Amino acid sequence: MPDSYMYLFLDAFTILGPLLLSFDKKVAFHKDWKFLLPALSVVSIFYLIWDVWFTKIGIWEFNFKYLLGPSLFNLPIEEFGFFIVVPYACLFIYRCLQAYFPKLALPTQGLFYGTLLFALLVTIVFWSKLYTTVTFGLIVISLIGIRVSSIWNTFTNYFNHLWLAWIISMIPMFYVNGKLTGLPVLIYNNAENMSVRIGTIPLEDFFYNFVIHSLDGYHF
Repeated sequence: MPDSYMYLFLDAFTILGPLLLSFDKKVAFHKDWKFLLPALSVVSIFYLIWDVWFTKIGIWEFNFKYLLGPSLFNLPIEEFGFFIVVPYACLFIYRCLQAYFPKLALPTQGLFYGTLLFALLVTIVFWSKLYTTVTFGLIVISLIGIRVSSIWNTFTNYFNHLWLAWIISMIPMFYVNGKLTGLPVLIYNNAENMSVRIGTIPLEDFFYNFVIHSLDGYHF
């Protein structure tokens, strides 16, 4: 495969399994299209705006060796695809857990407040690192907003599945993000992150993914 098709291949790899398995009778994900489009739209638009901003100010950049070439708003077309297929895959995992483990019981309160406290501490300690601050700061803002709002009771009903879906999504993420950061397709400015990596993947990427799950699950 030519190097220029690598990012396109990773997009296809991400969506192929969830798309084919969307017709599983128990999950019946294909029946949720009318709810899926609004959920994907909210997440995709939010992340693309974030992506355009961070690319413009040099938080990260793309290696055109692994891209087809066409771009929009300084983002390669594969990046637009990424923010469609990844939220779709995240929603699919979440929906599978709901279908197969409807009574999943995890310590919701502990997970919620543990995640909130960890994100708050990281935001404070690494406040000068823009990627770190924005990623963990968004987690803090969203979780506090949910806790003090009228949607708290609704949120607790799906947080168990959301949190576990995030953990499960790390399995394919190690491959896809490992390729993106290992080749690299995406080059990070380490002055703007914690410089902590799991393999070649910045730690922030895993929590960036958590925000995707949070937005996906609530809007779905």
